[in-house]
Amino acid sequence: MIKFFRNIRQKMLTENKFSKYLIYAIGEIILVVIGILIAVQINNWNTNRNEITRLNSVLNIVKSDLIKDTLNILRPIKLYEEKNTRILNILENNLSISSLDTITELNPKNYNSFRNLITSYDLFKIQNKGISLLKNIATNIDYEKDTLITSLINSHSEYKLYFEEDNETITKIAVQNIEDYEKHSWFTDWLLRKYNKNMFQYFYSDEYKRKAGKYNVYSNQFLRDLKEYDSISKTYITIIEKRLKK
Repeated sequence: MIKFFRNIRQKMLTENKFSKYLIYAIGEIILVVIGILIAVQINNWNTNRNEITRLNSVLNIVKSDLIKDTLNILRPIKLYEEKNTRILNILENNLSISSLDTITELNPKNYNSFRNLITSYDLFKIQNKGISLLKNIATNIDYEKDTLITSLINSHSEYKLYFEEDNETITKIAVQNIEDYEKHSWFTDWLLRKYNKNMFQYFYSDEYKRKAGKYNVYSNQFLRDLKEYDSISKTYITIIEKRLKK
């Protein structure tokens, strides 16, 4: 093809048809420019297609992470719901001190509802793999206008911070309660899950109610964050699925 155009140019020059050669040369330049533009457009199209494929792959990972979170979150939600119900009964004096008479060394079943009520906890950590990959893609300026990407990243950062604070706070309170238990003579029996009358009397005391009330304040906040994140995660899962079907 190149040889063909070269022969045409040479023929025009030898025939002294400069004006025609000039027109031809300009036409040839235009063809070359058009070819370059087409090549660039094809390259951009391929690049965009590859980026979309990559983004969809990462969004699938993010969706998978969110599904894992909605499954893992069920246990702590159930735990803190049960704890808060029991603590509310204590704070509202729904548990009569006369029920102490029903608890004996042979029948300490009621003790189980008190033993770890304010000394146990269940931590929650959200998945990070998909969001980390998404952040790498988000460094591309083309994605800055993608509201789904920015929303996912911002939401993850926000709730990651919430749960770090919730985990730290509830752990400190529970550990502090255990350290306070250690000051009592019945602490060893508490560890060994043995019956101790003084221990049960403590669980009906005003001091225990104050500790239970403090635990309840922070566990309720933890529970609200868990439920809110669970709802938001399910919404994002639906949005991502719709996005991937386009």
